[in-house]
Amino acid sequence: MNIPSHSNPITATALIATLVGSFNNANAAEVPASMPAPVAMLAAPPTAASYPPPLDESQIFSVYGHWDSELISNLKGGIRTGSAFDSVAVGGVTLRGDNLGLPDTLLNVSVMGIRTGHANANLVGDRLGTSNIEGSRDRFLLDTAFWQQNWLTRPGFRFNTRLGMFDLNSEFTSTGSAAQLLNGSFGPDPSMTGNFTASTFPLNGTGLVATLDNGTGKNEPTGFAPLTVKIGLLQGESNQQTQPFNQGTLNIVEGQWRPESGTTLKLGLWRKRGYGSQNLQGAYLSGEHTIFSQNETALGGFIRASTVHSDTANNLVINRYLGAGINWQAPFAGRPDDFLTLGIGEARFHQDQRHERLVELAYIFQINHRVFLQPDLQYINRPSGTLPTAWVATLRLHIE
Repeated sequence: MNIPSHSNPITATALIATLVGSFNNANAAEVPASMPAPVAMLAAPPTAASYPPPLDESQIFSVYGHWDSELISNLKGGIRTGSAFDSVAVGGVTLRGDNLGLPDTLLNVSVMGIRTGHANANLVGDRLGTSNIEGSRDRFLLDTAFWQQNWLTRPGFRFNTRLGMFDLNSEFTSTGSAAQLLNGSFGPDPSMTGNFTASTFPLNGTGLVATLDNGTGKNEPTGFAPLTVKIGLLQGESNQQTQPFNQGTLNIVEGQWRPESGTTLKLGLWRKRGYGSQNLQGAYLSGEHTIFSQNETALGGFIRASTVHSDTANNLVINRYLGAGINWQAPFAGRPDDFLTLGIGEARFHQDQRHERLVELAYIFQINHRVFLQPDLQYINRPSGTLPTAWVATLRLHIE
């Protein structure tokens, strides 16, 4: 089974790419209505290459790209000690449809190249995924291709849709404060990715998502939306991209509540129909809150929980997950764009009730506005529930 890596908030709450070429609109910058309200952090940190690019309506036409590479070493435990190298490059185009006679429309297409060193599969054996940019094999593929339309933008009632190929985690299940952690459990819901090949990195599937919120303005962040409801029909399994709904379907609904800027609660329900494989249904809950924000520093926390049930007995791999963590921006004076993040997680395996527990500590060091260096250390207690406790060190380079 291919266990996808966490495509880390990337809902669209955090930027993963800086535009490298664009033709700017003369109007003020706008953010698409489908994007959730920003957490009250002072800056957007870089995120892993496993997320779709952000959409920025302030550009009429934009070309973007980013590259992530990492050296990952299993220092102790797991399958065996050793090191491997992973790399992911993404490039794409976003087109605003207003000048084409398509008002309130965004069109996007991107491609991705993956070079994988199989560190998790050959060295660590972590069921949750030690790295969120480790693919199943080396490949070059279509990453995203979708049409996003804002249908209604009335104050207090906004409605939009997204149709095409995209990452499930760009619309559902994401937790923004966990964006900097590398372990796959801090991205898409592990109760999904641990049991079927959901539409997320490294192979996105096709789907339709409808979003309704009660924002007060045409676009966020000027129109903050306390309540949001998302309903999706997506490709069930993403083993291949050419016949999307021959691999089952995933029905999902998510409700979001933001009582204030910096606080988000999410509740999601989903059902995956098998078309020859098992039928699954599950639920997830997440919350994040900015504890304080002052001058150049901010501290936020998050918590996540999920569960899954199968119509067929003993067919589940993971049936429950719990996670939590804190994210500290500017932990040191004079470094306003650095981030220190601590995360903990636990997955329970269905058949033998064994557990895998992990602790991850990551620091993002900004070299300049386009280059970031991230050392990361993970302690994984009993990878896959049976292997010796592993210590995994990673050094990642992110270039925008």
